[in-house]
Amino acid sequence: MKQAFFYLLVMQLFSAKVFFGQDGSLNVGDNAPGLVLTSTNNSIQSFNFPYQNKMVLLFFWSSSVSKSKENIYKYKKLYSKYSDIGYKSADGFDLISVALQSDKIAWSQDLVKYDLLNLNNCIAQKGYNDLFVKNYKIKETNSSFLIDEFGKIVAVNPSLKTIISYLDEKRNVELNPDVQTKIAGKIMFGQRSLTGLANEKIWFMNSPSDTIQSIMLDENGSFFVKDINAQLPMHLFIKSSSKIAEDVPVFLTTVQGEIISPFTKNEIGYEYSLLDAEMPYLKPMSDYGTAPKVGNDKSLNNLYETSQLFKAKEVVLSPAAITKLAKVISKLNENPKTNLEIITHTDSNGETVANSSLTVKQSTAILTYLASKGIAKTRLKALGKGEAEILNTCKDGVKCTEVEHSKNRRTEFKFYSVL
Repeated sequence: MKQAFFYLLVMQLFSAKVFFGQDGSLNVGDNAPGLVLTSTNNSIQSFNFPYQNKMVLLFFWSSSVSKSKENIYKYKKLYSKYSDIGYKSADGFDLISVALQSDKIAWSQDLVKYDLLNLNNCIAQKGYNDLFVKNYKIKETNSSFLIDEFGKIVAVNPSLKTIISYLDEKRNVELNPDVQTKIAGKIMFGQRSLTGLANEKIWFMNSPSDTIQSIMLDENGSFFVKDINAQLPMHLFIKSSSKIAEDVPVFLTTVQGEIISPFTKNEIGYEYSLLDAEMPYLKPMSDYGTAPKVGNDKSLNNLYETSQLFKAKEVVLSPAAITKLAKVISKLNENPKTNLEIITHTDSNGETVANSSLTVKQSTAILTYLASKGIAKTRLKALGKGEAEILNTCKDGVKCTEVEHSKNRRTEFKFYSVL
């Protein structure tokens, strides 16, 4: 009897060990295990695979492990480009980020810092020992899994090029054959705030020994390069500069200053290899270095600002807001080569992270409405600044009237033409 009990106990422990992922590793072709974790609003979120008939990139990271955050900017760009285009058998592409750490404050701060609030974000406060994380059998926090629409793992720790190739193969339309011949952007550096790397030389190369062009960055760290073939490999290089402290990161950004990716530091400077998916973000505006004009309406010359599209802390568009958006739709229809950034701000009432999430949702609601009126989503971008750009003195800890707070609740529409 005792021997039978011992045998049963051993079998149960063995089964539990396999189920909870403490033996072996997940491989291509395996079913992706489900996840039940805490999300950004402290609710419990469940992910089962297949997930909404979508392909998914699941990545594990930690605020305390710098290496685990190296690809975050690139993942965001992938999501922006590939999330809702047409696929042969899938309904889209999604990202799920899982932070393995006990520190929720640092996690919340990083979600704002890296502008991740419009993604599926979860935290496993027990780290590798979380009941569901164990099933993925990971050993380090720069781990990722590409999962197909059927819930099968198709790549473990894939490179960015592997992900892009896979998603491109799944598209149901041919890639745009037009070759981009111009790129524009900025080189910026800093920790909490970014500064343009002024008057330094930058090299554009097809390979370490094949320089296409080398130019000087302007006083704002901006560059503009033409007569290139953006379909070929493109490597950027900048020599070390006394302007940049040893531990300060350097970034490649769009003309507007939106981070595309950090550079990698080497013995003599900083280098970065551009991805195909990043090239469209480096398309120059129609008049490089100046605010592009849209039509003949001076009120919509690059920036059209309106206020009170939403009631405080709400994401539902009011009838008055829809009336105002008619003008935006009209301008986009009149200028089919014009794109639009939707940037929503709110007041300082409430939690900083919640306010950032709120404004992302508000901008997304506007984007969804414009798309429902026939505006292509590829022409639209939704951004939420939360309470980061207060117009008056009504910041945290300052008593203000409702009228004063209301001046900070606004949406900006930035129109720009792309060559």
